[in-house]
Amino acid sequence: MTEQQWIIIGIAALGIAVILGAISGIMKWYYRKKGVDGERKIHKILTRFAGIRRFRVLRGLTLPGKNGPVQVGHILIGFFGVMIVTEKNSAGNIYGTGWDKKWVRVVTKNEQEKRGSFENPVLHSQACLEAVREVLTANKIYKTSIENYVVFTSPKAVLNTERGLPVMGFKSFKKLLKREKYSADGNVDVERVAQVLLDASQKSGQ
Repeated sequence: MTEQQWIIIGIAALGIAVILGAISGIMKWYYRKKGVDGERKIHKILTRFAGIRRFRVLRGLTLPGKNGPVQVGHILIGFFGVMIVTEKNSAGNIYGTGWDKKWVRVVTKNEQEKRGSFENPVLHSQACLEAVREVLTANKIYKTSIENYVVFTSPKAVLNTERGLPVMGFKSFKKLLKREKYSADGNVDVERVAQVLLDASQKSGQ
């Protein structure tokens, strides 16, 4: 093979590598954007709900957990107590139980099924709840109601998950917030709880 042929092959290989790299970058951007859009949807509805009630919404905290730092997506703090929201923007048919390590996602496109898996969000959500409870207990804040939910924000998500799990779609979550219990007064000091969690997050990030 001549030197010129080797040069042509090298240029072609470089071109393919550049194209593949560009495709990979675009896909990463796409999925990252989907995740950001989902987070924004949750943050928007929580801040709107909190604003007229003098509640607090905390976002993206890192709290100490039993197995290391825990990333907590959203925390709503109100007179009723604390609500932890873990956001997922996965689309397709979602299958999983409470104790599966991985959940399955099936997307059908052009009559072809594509299967994938992701970490069980319920386990992470439970870890968030435990971390919040530990921080509050360590600061002598007791008898505070703490709830945790996993919310799939994509309208194309079809949940085929185990019954009784704190998992729901975005529309169901909006209905959940309308329940009277979240406007009830559970004698929670909103500002103190918020500050305690913020301080714990700051220390955990050091």
